[in-house]
Amino acid sequence: MSDKRFLEKTREEMGLMEKILSYIPGYHGYKEKELRRETDRLVRMQAANMLKAAKSLLRRRLANPYALEKISGEDSWRINTLMTRLDRATQRIERAIAGYAGIFDAVKVKEDKLDKILE
Repeated sequence: MSDKRFLEKTREEMGLMEKILSYIPGYHGYKEKELRRETDRLVRMQAANMLKAAKSLLRRRLANPYALEKISGEDSWRINTLMTRLDRATQRIERAIAGYAGIFDAVKVKEDKLDKILE
């Protein structure tokens, strides 16, 4: 699913009451931020799942006894480093701050940058 489709999907799944409330000026901006936050979470979860799948595929390929015979000590170290980096990247993506930050939050997420990432 494309990243733009995530935002469209979250908008489509709004209930009738949410759609009615979205016409209220103050609530509209709040709801848009919530949609961005939810979309960001969905995109991050998809990216994390893709990294987990890559690690799983690598692990399955290395489980082949013929593959292990061809791996030298230096290659083994590189593979372990790759697995560690995949784990670290997955954890950073899963635990990243979602969507936007409040006015007084220490970490700010700019909405325009988030929109560019989603595109």
